[in-house]
Amino acid sequence: MSQHFSHDVLVIGSGAAGLSLALRLDPAIRVAVIAKSDLSEGSTRYAQGGISAVLDPGDSVQAHIADTLNAGAGLCKPETVRFTAEHGAAQVHWLQSLGMPFTVSEDHNDECHLTREGGHSHRREIGRASCRERV
Repeated sequence: MSQHFSHDVLVIGSGAAGLSLALRLDPAIRVAVIAKSDLSEGSTRYAQGGISAVLDPGDSVQAHIADTLNAGAGLCKPETVRFTAEHGAAQVHWLQSLGMPFTVSEDHNDECHLTREGGHSHRREIGRASCRERV
């Protein structure tokens, strides 16, 4: 290869974690994202479900933590589960501010449509809209 590139940061992986990191870096930093295939191909895109976060007033972070630890059958680190549950809603709002189209409730167009999946005791699963953009 005769091409040479100069970047400040190299992110290996174009999944949710890698792209989130790249988006959070200072725009003045030259970032390269390396993917094993096309950027749109990867495990994150094909993962079942959506993002779990406490967005319903009838839900709680404590309930989300309990559900996750129960479903994890002793394989989860409690401090990691707590951190994720406590920050989930803020991350959903961040993604919305970037223009991520989540499925919205048919009853309330300004709210995400929440479903109940897996070991969750409340509706907290948010899916990405595939056909329509969030207004």
